[in-house]
Amino acid sequence: MLPGKSGLELCQDIRAKSKIPIIMLTAVADTADRIVGLELGADDYLTKPFDPRELLARIRAVLRRRQDPQLAAPSPTRDLIFAGWKFDVERRRLRDPSGVRVELTRAEFNVLMALVQARGRVLSREQLIERCGGDTSHSFDRSIDILVSRLRRKLDDDPRAPSMIETVRGGGYQFVAEISSE
Repeated sequence: MLPGKSGLELCQDIRAKSKIPIIMLTAVADTADRIVGLELGADDYLTKPFDPRELLARIRAVLRRRQDPQLAAPSPTRDLIFAGWKFDVERRRLRDPSGVRVELTRAEFNVLMALVQARGRVLSREQLIERCGGDTSHSFDRSIDILVSRLRRKLDDDPRAPSMIETVRGGGYQFVAEISSE
């Protein structure tokens, strides 16, 4: 509905010249148009009418993703060792200190991977949802709490005295175990 070019054409032109974040705000709510917009380079797509608070949250999320080099970093291809555990990132496997394979769901793997990659840094629940490929507008904070609780149980990490995943009150979680690669 823009004069001269469509928003999709404009998005494609901007993306060809720049990596500037693009959030499309449009009255077109058709799923096909949203998909095309994202495939042409938009970082997010929001239809009218929208809540200004949601727009602000999406702007912040896009900026965080653009500023956080860890999000773009490739996954390590070596096995990671922490507290005797062997985390095979490439094969998506976890083995306990005695070598027994511990099954992880996709979500558990993603949370553990995000925490390990950010070792020593506090990740908020929202950051963990984003790093795990979730949609912060449709996820709820407690889903991360549940995943961390299940991970701690599988890692035998006592939540009252954690040696691997610490809870930071008002902040989120951080991975604190020393990590080496094989």
